[in-house]
Amino acid sequence: MPVIELPALCDRDAAIAICPELREAAGERPVRVDASGVERMGIAMLQLLVSAAHTAGGVAIIDTSDQFEEALRIAGLASKFNRGETA
Repeated sequence: MPVIELPALCDRDAAIAICPELREAAGERPVRVDASGVERMGIAMLQLLVSAAHTAGGVAIIDTSDQFEEALRIAGLASKFNRGETA
């Protein structure tokens, strides 16, 4: 299963660009997302990831940057996503 890599700047434009890829990857198994390169996380990308987490398979974050983890913590979403799970 492919891995969706988040860009360094996860703003509204990045969320719009990644949305079709997330939609296509959604299914019975978790969508694997690599957040290791994230330097800035915007609310639009967080909303998109939360929405994807509510699909049948959910989302598995396979790697994270400190900035990604901090954004999840600040937004109260630290426990929302599986970490390191392989699909």
